Parts: sequence; C-alpha cells; structure tokens
Amino acid sequence: MSQRNIKYVVWAGSAVLAVTAAFHATGWSDVAAAADEALLSPSMNAVVKGLWIYASYHWVFVAVLAAVAVAHPSRLARIVLALSALLLAADTVLLLIAVGSFIGEALLAVTIATYAAGAFLMSPDS
Repeated sequence: MSQRNIKYVVWAGSAVLAVTAAFHATGWSDVAAAADEALLSPSMNAVVKGLWIYASYHWVFVAVLAAVAVAHPSRLARIVLALSALLLAADTVLLLIAVGSFIGEALLAVTIATYAAGAFLMSPDS
C-alpha cells in the first residue's frame, strides 16, 4: 500500500471517529435531562453529565491527533497511531463491559483497524 493511501485510510478512520463523537454528543441533552430527573446527589449528577460529554471530546481529540500524525510521517507518528488504536480498544472493551454490544463499538472498531493499519504499514523509514 502506498504511503499516500495509508494517509487516506487513517483520515477515513478519523472521519468515522469524529462522526461517532458528534453523534454521541447529540445525546448529551437527553442524558442531562435524565440525570436531573434521577434521584442522584449533585456530585453524581455532575459526574454522569461530565462522563457523557468527555467521551465525545476525547474521540474528537484522538481523531485530530491521528489525522495530524499521519500527515507528517515519522517514528513518532507511528507510535501515536499505535497508541491511539490501543486507547480506542480500551474504550471499546470498557463500553462492551458497561453497556453491551451496540453500533458505537463497531464504529470504534473500524477506527481501531484504520489506525493499526496506519501504524504498521507506514514506512519503517518514517
């Protein structure tokens, strides 16, 4: 696979992750309303809301970081892509344990595959 195509694969994975994050963020108002109606302590209410939106911000950050890394091939870029794939794999496992199987995990898996491919297929000279 050419180095240019590797960039496109990783950029596609970043786009999938960014769309996943945006879709996830659209549920924040429903989660916030449900947390307000639940009999939660004020601190637990804040935790629930914060954790929900944190995931979206976290995925956007990873998507941007990976897209920038692959645009500037280097050994550091390969490490960034590999660590991004591992981080998202941890997210996926935690989500699977916490809420069971759903489409969001499949979208994360697509991104993991693209980042892992980028890390392993990027030129070793980079």
